[in-house]
Amino acid sequence: MHRLFIVLLFFTTITSAEELTFHEFTEGNFFSNIDPSYLELKAKCRKNYDDNNQIKFYEIILFSKGGNVFDFNKVLKSNLVGRENLKKPFYTFTVWNWFNALAIKTPNHEFMTNTSQESVRRNELISEDLFNEIIRLGEFQVYFHYLLDNSKSVGNFKIVNPGDLIDCLT
Repeated sequence: MHRLFIVLLFFTTITSAEELTFHEFTEGNFFSNIDPSYLELKAKCRKNYDDNNQIKFYEIILFSKGGNVFDFNKVLKSNLVGRENLKKPFYTFTVWNWFNALAIKTPNHEFMTNTSQESVRRNELISEDLFNEIIRLGEFQVYFHYLLDNSKSVGNFKIVNPGDLIDCLT
């Protein structure tokens, strides 16, 4: 009976962790501030075409100190397993690190994910409204809970060339 209680407690804890909300994550943890020198992002636009020279997706690559940190994508065509049946366009946010949880905040939108991660490239579906607000404002806040060392950090990222974001999507 004692072992059954421990097993039930263990699975209840795991279930609770998977159901973490944006507010539980962002307000229930201590986050260290990211060094401000890393918070300025330079955007680079890349348009990807299919064999018929039609745009498959727009990719906005964001760099900090020369390193690729984030990507935003507006996908018009996709044959990837699990995404081929999604209503087009759809929007994704990509980070290049190992995270237990990740949250994005703009003045009007919030996004939270704590799904398991299979590779260093984490690509998450986000709402069109969140995508458009980031493009329009050129800034967003991100909360990170790193997987490998259990540290947590937060930063207000600002894109230094916001005009390139709008130009990319036209």
